[in-house]
Amino acid sequence: MVKASAFVIYVLPIILSVSLGTAVMAETLSSSDRELNFLQFGDGKSHSSYSTDGLSLIGLNSEIAQNSNLEFSLNFSDSNFNCGDLYITIYDVTSGKDVLTQSGYLKQCFIQNNNILPVDDTFSELIIKSGTYEIYIEIFNEKYSESVSITETFRVK
Repeated sequence: MVKASAFVIYVLPIILSVSLGTAVMAETLSSSDRELNFLQFGDGKSHSSYSTDGLSLIGLNSEIAQNSNLEFSLNFSDSNFNCGDLYITIYDVTSGKDVLTQSGYLKQCFIQNNNILPVDDTFSELIIKSGTYEIYIEIFNEKYSESVSITETFRVK
């Protein structure tokens, strides 16, 4: 009698949990139309993204010399944003859009710094390989419910 009750209390729930978990995982992975949504921040509202004319690069040259620093700042004038996070990604387009570098500047307040980003800094990256590169800049608001982005291309000779 003790062995039967121990089996029902300890072993059977483990077997049922593993079986049910395996069945659910198999069903989920077999669904070809599944979608992963990792950006679930804020108050449950969907994330909206748009490009704007209020975001512009300052000091970016369309061509720079090899083994020199790429330096620029951003001018951002959008009244819907006051503070947020700034992310800058540089892709090497020559080799199939591989990521060269990524930078993040958190809690940037635009109005307090005359709309120049990054706050009290200038983005600088040493580029040693010649080719064509793409800069992707995205700014999220404080709740991560909206973002503004811009993409620019430059060459290194």
